[in-house]
Amino acid sequence: MTFLNVRSIETQTPVSLAIQDDSFFPFYGGGSKARKLTYFLQKAENESCNAIVTAGASNSNHAKVVALACAEKGWECTIVVHDKEDYTKGNLLLMKLAGAKLIFCSLDEVAPLMDKEMGRFREQRLKPYYIYGGGHGLPGYLAFYEAAKSYVQSQPDLLPDYVVHASGTGGTQAGLIVGFNEFLPEAKVIGVSVARDQGRGASVIRESCNELTSYLDVPSVPDEKICFRDDWVGAGYGFTYPELLDTIKNFSASYGLVTDPTYTGKALHGLTVMIDRGDIPRGSKVLFWHTGGLINLFEHTQALLT
Repeated sequence: MTFLNVRSIETQTPVSLAIQDDSFFPFYGGGSKARKLTYFLQKAENESCNAIVTAGASNSNHAKVVALACAEKGWECTIVVHDKEDYTKGNLLLMKLAGAKLIFCSLDEVAPLMDKEMGRFREQRLKPYYIYGGGHGLPGYLAFYEAAKSYVQSQPDLLPDYVVHASGTGGTQAGLIVGFNEFLPEAKVIGVSVARDQGRGASVIRESCNELTSYLDVPSVPDEKICFRDDWVGAGYGFTYPELLDTIKNFSASYGLVTDPTYTGKALHGLTVMIDRGDIPRGSKVLFWHTGGLINLFEHTQALLT
């Protein structure tokens, strides 16, 4: 699925800005995680699976779309939630309403609990499919490789010098890097971290790129193409800070663009700072790849209104 929703917007910034908005991706609430999941589901179906085990935090877009997809297919679903049981989180509420089995735990308990659930499904004579948190894995990388290819082929008037997006577990970025490296090698993909530090994030992206290029049998990407910025993480995943909220209130929505503090808001804030600092030079053509996450906006209502 290479659905694109692209638009160019006029801003007061000294760059040309286009947006690919995955909020409009037409499955399970949209977003990059839904784009990835279509590839995971195809693989699960090819293997005759009928249950899924995955993991995520309470505001995980990935876990939400897995729960909704399983409900649609009538599959069993377990989500190991490394977070508190707090249904004011919209994504967690949707997981619950979709009928997924939710197991709450600490982060270090995730792997053994996922393994236990895989075993439980097998004992029930089901065939479960295992998806790492965040939709991290080869099918997810392929989804964004194909999306990058589709973008370059369908948008000849909006070919970017820079591609900026929110980067979490690194799969989205790996797919975009390999895709743009093959089809528009002069473009530089910049991932703005939503949680991880630069060392760990870049290392995982390097490994993911290697896995994808090996699978596709295409040349590996050079190290200078892996750009993962952790400057705007703040206190960590899901945490806000005043400058981030200001960007969402005073820049994002004023151009009709909805971003959230957990994911896309951090990427947009990072983009505005890079433009202001000259890290992205004046006159550059920039593609902001909006990865979705509208529901995450609403848990920060009070902070955004003050």
